[in-house]
Amino acid sequence: MNAIFVRPARRQLGILTVLAILLDGLDGQALSFALPAIASEWGAEKSAFGIVFMAGLVGMSVGTILLGYAGDRIGRPAALGISVVLFGLFTGLCALAGSVNEILLLRFIAGLGMGGAIPNAAALMSETIAPRWRAVAVTATILCIPLGGMMGGILASWVLPAYGWRPLFIGCGLFSMLLGALLFLEKRGPVSVSPDFRPLPSPGFGETVAVLLGTGARRDTLAMWAAYFWSMMAVYLSLNWLPSLLAGAGFDLGDASIGAALFNCGGIVGALLGASLIRPLGSRVVLVAMALGGGAVSALLAAYPPNPAAFALSVSLIALLGVFSAGIQSILFAVATQLYPVETRATAIGVAVGFGRTGAMISALAGGVLIGWQGGGYFLVSALLMAMLAVSLMVLRRHIERHREPA
Repeated sequence: MNAIFVRPARRQLGILTVLAILLDGLDGQALSFALPAIASEWGAEKSAFGIVFMAGLVGMSVGTILLGYAGDRIGRPAALGISVVLFGLFTGLCALAGSVNEILLLRFIAGLGMGGAIPNAAALMSETIAPRWRAVAVTATILCIPLGGMMGGILASWVLPAYGWRPLFIGCGLFSMLLGALLFLEKRGPVSVSPDFRPLPSPGFGETVAVLLGTGARRDTLAMWAAYFWSMMAVYLSLNWLPSLLAGAGFDLGDASIGAALFNCGGIVGALLGASLIRPLGSRVVLVAMALGGGAVSALLAAYPPNPAAFALSVSLIALLGVFSAGIQSILFAVATQLYPVETRATAIGVAVGFGRTGAMISALAGGVLIGWQGGGYFLVSALLMAMLAVSLMVLRRHIERHREPA
């Protein structure tokens, strides 16, 4: 196992990084699982929470850029630790919220940390893992977001019916703050004195963006931004609103949470399968095929909307949609890390993801309307988004090349 890491001493840091993204996914979806129960308790329409989801995504966009840049300046472990403590604390405080406006503010601040964790974790893993394992390791790290969501769905299916929604936020927040403390301890340990983990002599933010949009890099940068935009719009449409759509279609709270968990489970399977196929096929073939597959499954769900009477078919199609749509998002980070040099990597990924978050913000507001269409129109929109994602991936020139075995 030591051969996987650039230095054996970095194993613990790699494990903490993976756990940070796992909790990012868990905390990030806590509200979507709890939403039906919160709306029922407060007597509010589910569509009123679209602005809450958007506030969290705005926070993620800002945090992705600011804390991504901080990772290039003060070091990845420190920036990651700040991110985890931030989203853990304010996710836990959501348990004290008594109105839509209060939970909106708390989700915005938690979103700062959730957004900052991703670019720092992706950059950190790309510099911690030996080159031959790098694409798989970065993909495996990012797929911990849907894994965390899957765990959240299972946890919510037990906690919500038995204890209500507030203990769900408390538990998520406490675990995250504990991990954040461990990351700060790791920062002060012997690994942190390695030159690779000291503040990097990186260019300023404006200089980095100018390089990204320079003549040689402009097409790939814009294509990557567009890919993140369409991917995040499609994925967050499901992450934020799928439990509510299923509840509105007649699924009980436990079954709705299980359906959303299976979407995340599909994302894990898709990311692992897609990452394993990159070596023999290259990322262009794999990602475009997954995007087209996601469009096809969305069209099937539009034709056969989720129905409690056809539970097995409904959740199977939802899981298959996760394979393609959520699976792509994890692999995109592996493609993005190889586009940019180490000095600007966290900033560059942060800007790309921040741009993608604008798509997620649109889905946060649009989802409140689309769930009223009860399936057909909702999934037709998903099919269109996956088609646009396929076009963006075809425009991108610098994909991960396939590995040619020697004759």
